[in-house]
Amino acid sequence: MRHYELVYIINPNLEAELLKEVVDKFSDIVSKSKGTVVEVNEWGKRKLAYEVKKFDKGYYVLLDFCGHPTVVKELERNLKLDDRVLKYLNIKLDDDSDPEELISKIQEKNAGKEVEETEDSTKDEDIFSEDNRDSEEE
Repeated sequence: MRHYELVYIINPNLEAELLKEVVDKFSDIVSKSKGTVVEVNEWGKRKLAYEVKKFDKGYYVLLDFCGHPTVVKELERNLKLDDRVLKYLNIKLDDDSDPEELISKIQEKNAGKEVEETEDSTKDEDIFSEDNRDSEEE
């Protein structure tokens, strides 16, 4: 299967429920077209470099997936038809990828981030406890 990355910008004025609906719609299209969703990363509202369809902000979403070219055609067709999508960009990253391997790499990366966050919070606690000891001794 080919590995693709799709970034699309959604109308920022939509309610949270409608934003979730749009994100789920495109993930479902990949799944129904016999593709595999590797990761969905919602970047949130950001300022656009220039106005697009009279909007200066947009809600960014990154969809990382594996599939055949027919999946991409169906996705792009739906992206063009959906008025809630302001812009999109689809990039082919690799011609031959194993979706399971990509998913496991992302899970390992996310697990590493969680460990780092835990270590950072314990370091902060140590710093605060040392400060307290110093002030108590004085």
